[in-house]
Amino acid sequence: MPGHDEDTLEAVRTYNAGQYLEAHELFEFIWMTKGGPEKIFYQGLVHVAMGFHYLVAGDFDRASAKLRRAAELLDDFAADFSGFDVAALRNSLAVCRERLEKLGTSGMSKFDTTVIPRLELL
Repeated sequence: MPGHDEDTLEAVRTYNAGQYLEAHELFEFIWMTKGGPEKIFYQGLVHVAMGFHYLVAGDFDRASAKLRRAAELLDDFAADFSGFDVAALRNSLAVCRERLEKLGTSGMSKFDTTVIPRLELL
């Protein structure tokens, strides 16, 4: 498994602390430095962070769009790509997206934020 640099560790800590907007900024910085598959992977994490930022803020349309795009970007990666538990993240994203769709715009306030996935490093 690859080691994680301090920038990645800080972005993960920030995300897991529920500071999604700040985590988005940190992941975006990392994304801009990457190439190839890692660039696409980190772009997915940028969308994950923003999706949950919008979800917590109550913006159904933007949350739905960002989480859908995150799922699309992360779909083809190995379960343990770049030392992340991608399989668990994909599964959790699917659960959150399904619940969000069931609640719809008017039910956003009822979304159980405890199901927002943590980012797990392997």
